[in-house]
Amino acid sequence: MYVGRIVVLGRTKGRSWAGYRVSSRSFPNRRTSVGDGCVLVAPLDLQDTMKNPYIAYNCLRLVDDAVVVTNGTQTEMIAEKIKDGMKPLDAIAISLVAYGYERDELETPRIAGVVRGDRGWLGIARENEVRVKRFSLEEDCAFMVATYKMTDFRPADIAGDGAVQVAEAAFDLPLERPVCSAAAFRSGNWYEMAAYNPE
Repeated sequence: MYVGRIVVLGRTKGRSWAGYRVSSRSFPNRRTSVGDGCVLVAPLDLQDTMKNPYIAYNCLRLVDDAVVVTNGTQTEMIAEKIKDGMKPLDAIAISLVAYGYERDELETPRIAGVVRGDRGWLGIARENEVRVKRFSLEEDCAFMVATYKMTDFRPADIAGDGAVQVAEAAFDLPLERPVCSAAAFRSGNWYEMAAYNPE
């Protein structure tokens, strides 16, 4: 089954994490790379952004004691709202309402998540709705949302002992057309970040 991009949140061994996976039919030539407090999704050929402006963005962003994960440029707005003191649920809701769904030929939903402490938040903006929900992140428990077919908030069978393991586990979810993935995993007072790009 093809579900497009995936945001997943969870907790393993007392540490919370956020994961992201790019699944794509139209632009499979993308990679993730770790930057300064963020992970970037970008095509190998930057000319592809002329064909579709939605394929390059920061999928993960660290902000204070939280991590933001999304499938688009809404990452930055959510992070800025949290940095300004807004609650994660409100930051996701306002940002998703402001951006709405992507105006591409598939009317791709925007999805988002935030992890802070032992709580997580997921959100989605579709053509006809915007939803946001808070979750308690219990041990060995994860939740996800995807852009297509799995657009409800649901439990996910994924775990890992660090950012690399979570990124690999997100990539290995039994869903079609994986391209690349990334994760942020709580480590002390900060998050370690990883990008996963299979050869």
